[in-house]
Amino acid sequence: MGEYVFHEQKISDKFGVGLVRFAFRFKAARERYNFKFKYFFTNTLSKKYSYGKDISYNIIEVDGAKTEVISYSNEKPSHAILHLHGGAYVSGYNDTYRKVAKKYLKANRRLKIFSLMYSLAPDNPFPKALEESISLYKKILDGGFLPENIIFVGDSAGGGLSLALGLALKDKGFSLPKAMITMSPWTDLADEGESHIKNKEKDPFFGKGTVPLDKKAYAGEHDLHNPYISPKYGEYNSFSDLLMFVGSHEVIESDTLAVGKKVKNSIIHEFEGMFHVFPFGFNKMASSREAWRIIYKFINDIIEVDENE
Repeated sequence: MGEYVFHEQKISDKFGVGLVRFAFRFKAARERYNFKFKYFFTNTLSKKYSYGKDISYNIIEVDGAKTEVISYSNEKPSHAILHLHGGAYVSGYNDTYRKVAKKYLKANRRLKIFSLMYSLAPDNPFPKALEESISLYKKILDGGFLPENIIFVGDSAGGGLSLALGLALKDKGFSLPKAMITMSPWTDLADEGESHIKNKEKDPFFGKGTVPLDKKAYAGEHDLHNPYISPKYGEYNSFSDLLMFVGSHEVIESDTLAVGKKVKNSIIHEFEGMFHVFPFGFNKMASSREAWRIIYKFINDIIEVDENE
C-alpha cells in the first residue's frame, strides 16, 4: 500500500448518513407516495439537459456505444478524463452522472470529459462494457491526448471497470493513463472480502435487508476471480497512480483496501461511518466536500506538473 489516510466523521456527515438510512428504510413508503430524493440522485437521463452556457457538449459513438463529451467553450483541452459510471453494470448513465462529470470538469478548464454509456447487463454481460471502454481509450489516444495526460475515473461498478480497464490495457501492451480515481469501486464479485461480512449490519445500500448486488448479471458463468471482472485479484506492477475513496461502513470497503494494498503508488482515503459513493453528497456533507477538495488537488497537481515540464 502506498498511503492510507483515515478521516474522522463530522457532525454534518452524521446527518447525511441518517438521511440516507431513512431513505432506504422507508423505500416502500417513498415509492408508494412518489417521494424521491431527486436533489441527490436520479435515474433519469433528460433529453434536454443543460451543462451551462460556457460548456461545450456533444455525443460521439464508439463501437455502437454513445459517449457524452464536455469541455469548456473557447478552451483548448490539454488533459482528458475517461469517466465510467456506476450502477452494478445494470443501471445506465443518468443526470446524476452528468452532474458528476461537470464536477470533474470544474477541477480545471483544461480538461475534457468523456463519459461512456457502456452497454448494460444482463443483456450485454462481460466483457462487453470492458471492450467498449478499451475502444474509447483508443479513441481518446487517436484524438491526440497522450497517456500521461489521461485520467480514468469511476464509482462503484464504474470504479471496478476503470481498474479492469487498466489491467486489460497493461496486458495488451498499451501505455497506461497517468492516474485513476475511484469511489467505492466494486472489485470483488466473488464476495470474499472481510467487510462483506462485518459491515452487513452497517451498510444502508447493500447491507442486511437490502437487495444484494447481482454479480451474475454481469459475470454470467465466468470465473468471479477473473481480474477483468473482479480487479481485486489482478496484478498491479507498474500501474497508474491511484487515488481511492471508501466509507468505513461499506459492505465493499475491503474491495478498495485490497486493491490499494497492491498498488505502491496508491493513496486511499477512508472516511469514518460513510456510505457507498459518499462523494455524491457533493456540497451537502463535510466528507463529500473534503473528498472533492482532495480530487481537485490531485488533478491539478497532474496538470501543473505536465505544463511545467
